[in-house]
Amino acid sequence: MELKIAVTNPTRRSVTVTIPAADVATAEKEVVRGFMREASLPGFRPGKAPEAVVRGKYGKAIADELSQRLLSKGYARIGEEKSFTLYGLADVQRDDSAAGKDVVIRYEVDIVPEFKTPDWKSVRVPEETVTVTDADVEEHLTKLREQRSRYEKTDEAAAKGDYVRVSYSGVCDGKPVADLDPEAKAFGHAQSTWEEAGAEGEIVAVPAVAKSLVGLKAGDKAEAVHAFPADHEREALRGKQVTYAIEALEVRRKAVPALNEEFFKSVGVADEAELRAQLRKGVEGSRRQAAERARREKAVDALLAGLDFPLPESAVDAVARELFYEYAQLRMRSGASPEQLESQRDEILAESRKAAAVRVRAQFVLSRIAEEAKVEVSREELSAAVMRAAYASQVQPEKLVQDRQRLAEIRRDLVLNKALDAVLAGEGASKVEKA
Repeated sequence: MELKIAVTNPTRRSVTVTIPAADVATAEKEVVRGFMREASLPGFRPGKAPEAVVRGKYGKAIADELSQRLLSKGYARIGEEKSFTLYGLADVQRDDSAAGKDVVIRYEVDIVPEFKTPDWKSVRVPEETVTVTDADVEEHLTKLREQRSRYEKTDEAAAKGDYVRVSYSGVCDGKPVADLDPEAKAFGHAQSTWEEAGAEGEIVAVPAVAKSLVGLKAGDKAEAVHAFPADHEREALRGKQVTYAIEALEVRRKAVPALNEEFFKSVGVADEAELRAQLRKGVEGSRRQAAERARREKAVDALLAGLDFPLPESAVDAVARELFYEYAQLRMRSGASPEQLESQRDEILAESRKAAAVRVRAQFVLSRIAEEAKVEVSREELSAAVMRAAYASQVQPEKLVQDRQRLAEIRRDLVLNKALDAVLAGEGASKVEKA
C-alpha cells in the first residue's frame, strides 16, 4: 500500500493512498464470502447459494461494504505513519476505478500538533480556604423564606412590591389606543391583569400604570399619564402621551412564612438549629465546588501561559459548534429574542471559536501530561463516569454505552481530569486516585 503525503498546513495533511489491485481483489473475495455465508435466498439452503446468484441479489450492498472496508483499510494505514500522529479525518475522496485496477483514495486528515510540554510538575495552585459566616447562613435562610412566600389578599392600600389585579384603558388624542393601534395589546388596555405596584423596567408594559397603583385599595380608581419614547416598538405610540383610566380590583401582599414548626416540617428539618446547620453545610459545599473549579481553571491557565501552537481545524470546529449552542441558549435565557440572536450571530461565533481554541489547546496539553504521568482509568472509574453522564443527560446507561463516540469522549474527559489532578498534586505520580 503506497502513501503520498502533502503538507496542507501545520496541522493538516493530504494523504493519497494507493491500494494495489491484488489487495482489492482479496478484500472483495472476503466481502463476497461473508454475504454468501449470511445470504438467505429462495430455493437455496442458508449459505449454499452460488456466488453469481449472491452477487446478482446483493451487488450494491457488496460494493458498498467493499468501499467501506477499503476506506477503513487506507485510514488504518495512515494511522501507522511515523512522521505524524493522526488526530482525525477531515475529508475523504475515492477515485472511481475499473475492476482489476488499483484503488486510489485521497484523505484530508488532521494531525496532533507539535509543542513543548510545559513544566507541569512545577505548577502550584494552593487550595482556597472556604469560610461560611453566620451572615451567609442568614442570607440563605432569608432567600429560602422568600421562595416559600405566598401573596395573600389584603384590604389595605397597595405598597411598593405588592401585586394588584387591575383593569385599565388608555386614550390618546381623544381616541382609545385600541382604535389607533389594534395590535397595541397591553399598551392600550387590560381587563384584568396582575401588576407589581411601583415596578419599573422593561418587563412593565406601562410604567405609569404600575407606579399609580401604590396607595390604591381594591375598588379605588385613578388616572395616569404615560409618555411613550420616540423609538417605541409600536409605531402608532411613538412620542405620544396616553392617559389611562385605572381601577384596582384586588391587592395581594407577600406573606413571608414564620420560623415555626409548620415551616420546619415543610423543609424536612426538626427545628431552626438543624435548618441553619443544613444551610451552612450546603453553602460550604457550593463554595468548595466553586473554589475547586476556580483552582482547576487557574492550573490550566498556568499550563497554557505563553504556550501557542497551531490547532487542528476539525477539533476547534467541533468544540466551537457546541459552545455556540451553549452561548446562544444563555443569551436566550437572559431575554434575547431570536431576532437579536441572529444579529449577534457573528459575535457569538467569534466568542465560541476563541473559547474553543483555549479548550482544545488544553486538551492536547493535558493529554500529553496524562501520558507522562502514566494516567490510567479503571473499569470502575469509567462505569461511574458513564452513570454520571447518563444521569446528567437523562439517558439510560445501557443506551449511552452503545454510543462509541460518546463513550470515547467520557473516557477522554476522565483521563484529562485525572491529568489535571496530577498537576494539582504537584508531583509526577504514576497513579492518581482522585477522579
